[in-house]
Amino acid sequence: MKILYSAFTAFPYSGSEAQCGWAWPYAMRDYNETFLVTRKEAKPDIEKFMAENHIENINVFYHDIPSFLNIYGKTGKLYFPYYIMWQLSVKHTIRKLHKKYHFDYVQHVTLGDFRVVGTAHKANAKFIFGPVGGAQVAPRVFDPYMKEHKKSEKIREILNKSTKYNPFYRRALNKADLILAANKETLAYLSSLVKDKSKCRLLTENGIMSSKLKEPSFCIKDKNEPINILWAGRFIYRKGLRFLLEALSLVKSDRDFKLFLVGGGPEESSLKRLANNLGIEDRVTFCGRVPYTEMKGLYSTSDFFVFPSLRETTGTVLFEAMSSGLPVITFNQNGADLLIDEDCGIKVDINQSLDEIKNSFADAIKLLIENDELRLRLGKNSYQRIRDNFTWQHKCETFEEKFLKEI
Repeated sequence: MKILYSAFTAFPYSGSEAQCGWAWPYAMRDYNETFLVTRKEAKPDIEKFMAENHIENINVFYHDIPSFLNIYGKTGKLYFPYYIMWQLSVKHTIRKLHKKYHFDYVQHVTLGDFRVVGTAHKANAKFIFGPVGGAQVAPRVFDPYMKEHKKSEKIREILNKSTKYNPFYRRALNKADLILAANKETLAYLSSLVKDKSKCRLLTENGIMSSKLKEPSFCIKDKNEPINILWAGRFIYRKGLRFLLEALSLVKSDRDFKLFLVGGGPEESSLKRLANNLGIEDRVTFCGRVPYTEMKGLYSTSDFFVFPSLRETTGTVLFEAMSSGLPVITFNQNGADLLIDEDCGIKVDINQSLDEIKNSFADAIKLLIENDELRLRLGKNSYQRIRDNFTWQHKCETFEEKFLKEI
């Protein structure tokens, strides 16, 4: 069968959504004849990766809007309007390609935003939308961490809710032969908008390549060695870093420990001030931005991973942390709730007061700091869960057997 992947962002040397856009055609090339249409910006990286890895069985095509309209490319601003224009214009390229190659399926993979169905469904091939997320909202209990961004959160909430009243959106969504949601919140939202609810399915948006999996060397640390806690991502409010620092300040342990924050962003300065104000500046190391290709080393020297995002589709870093054998502390919501189970991490219940959530998160951190055997067992299970359920190979086989054959 022939599958065309529509990916606004698809970069083989990147992480997060950009990696997801590339990973779909890369992984599925062993199962079907795969095609990819993406932006011209990705061309150097894709051609380099294909040459280095001797890949000849992915047919890549490039499309972009006229340069005079690409304000984002010139200024770095108006990213989402750029995405909308790209989606509107790529339909002509997809139609031309479909006329030549006669695709069995066209699948939209990035951006994984449920609010934009795009135009790929107009190609007269079977259309697969997703996996997408975005319908999740931050629980009201976390409002104190959102108050400075109350206006933008309210606008986002209004846009999310108003999407269902857009007749063009509903019509496009109902034309999809298969709709894939990356978390339960998005699945519930999309299911409410389509006549045939059976075509709405749950599937995480990302995965790990089996070729990159190498079983970590699990061992119990000497009691004199500090426990290294890792977080990675962008320093933005919805990542929950203020919550994390406040929870960390509640942790009292005789065992030495340190939190490593990898990344950068607009909240970096305020987070450093908060760490000082909380008196935990000696416990927190701001590592700055680390290239995606160098992250493996940081995972390997860490003992567990923390993921306090207030809202998140899933989080690529979870796949990477688990594949490195790290237990995870997170909340029981969004994609993390699907990825993490009680055998490989600790999910803090968000159906409590904010103080109770904070204390529960602190207790979970303290537990993993002080309990070597528990940390080791959860880490082993974390690696095994990724290896057995969330590799791209497993995802492709599931996709072939459970989804493609049913549409």
